[in-house]
Amino acid sequence: MKKMIMMSVALAAASLLFSSCDNKEKLSKALNGVWAGAPEQITDTGAAKASMIRSFEFTPTGNSGEGNVTMTVFITVENTMPASDSIVTPLTITATGSATLTGVYQATDDDEIKVNLDASLPTVDVDPDAVQLNYNVLTDASASNVTALKSGAEILVRQQVSHAAQKVFSDLTEIDDIKISRNLMSCEINHKDLSFRRQGVPQNK
Repeated sequence: MKKMIMMSVALAAASLLFSSCDNKEKLSKALNGVWAGAPEQITDTGAAKASMIRSFEFTPTGNSGEGNVTMTVFITVENTMPASDSIVTPLTITATGSATLTGVYQATDDDEIKVNLDASLPTVDVDPDAVQLNYNVLTDASASNVTALKSGAEILVRQQVSHAAQKVFSDLTEIDDIKISRNLMSCEINHKDLSFRRQGVPQNK
């Protein structure tokens, strides 16, 4: 009788283990692909504003819920310089850049994964041609000043994109409450509810 009880307990434990592994694998496979989120405001001080769009690419690598992940944040920044003696109206600097980190993930449940991104500095990309200096009225003298500001604006934008991206990357250690319905995913990252759409598939599927 005692042996029967021990065998039953062992079988039940094995069943739970296999079920757990199966759920992790299912989640990992469901995540496979590229996902893009909606725009999020990350900074608004009046003089400086920044928003971002998160993107994840998940690639399963095994049968236990593990895989590789690439996270990219697309960041748009806007800086306003007040009017001065040389710039008679406020000058707005706008630009978009991106930052990327790679790492690994491990499903720990049927709706949660742990994420471990590479701790090295992210790859930051800012297109110099996309750095825009917008103004309404300039004097003849101020036109040359604005041109001179362009190189400094590029440096400022790169620093802002890098700083904002590193904050986002460092906050990401897990993604939980994951729910996937076809090509839509809802989840929670750092206590914030987010939604993503799988990329590269027809929107009506």
